[in-house]
Amino acid sequence: MFIHHVNGIDWLVITAYVELKTMFIEDAGTIPSCFSTASELNLIDQAKRTYGYLPTLSGVITDTGTFQSQDNEEDLNPQLACLVEGRGRVFIYHGGFVAFVDDEQTFITRMD
Repeated sequence: MFIHHVNGIDWLVITAYVELKTMFIEDAGTIPSCFSTASELNLIDQAKRTYGYLPTLSGVITDTGTFQSQDNEEDLNPQLACLVEGRGRVFIYHGGFVAFVDDEQTFITRMD
């Protein structure tokens, strides 16, 4: 695991797999530039402002960020994660799945 800093947010690039291998940021996925600590909006509203309508998916996010859904053949582990104090957490998975978690709601969507 290592930290990648974008727009004032420290993103944790998760590289822990069954087989250990070097992983570059491009392999983990694109860090959305729409997220910024300079914005007064929470992370969900920042994403909605940038991407417009975000379709809601059903599923559960565990404490470690694993995305569990009946629609997925297997659980998805996050490739990127961030925590912004007072604004929530974001987990990004392969395939464009993104989960937003804050004190009031969990919002799972897919960004293409």
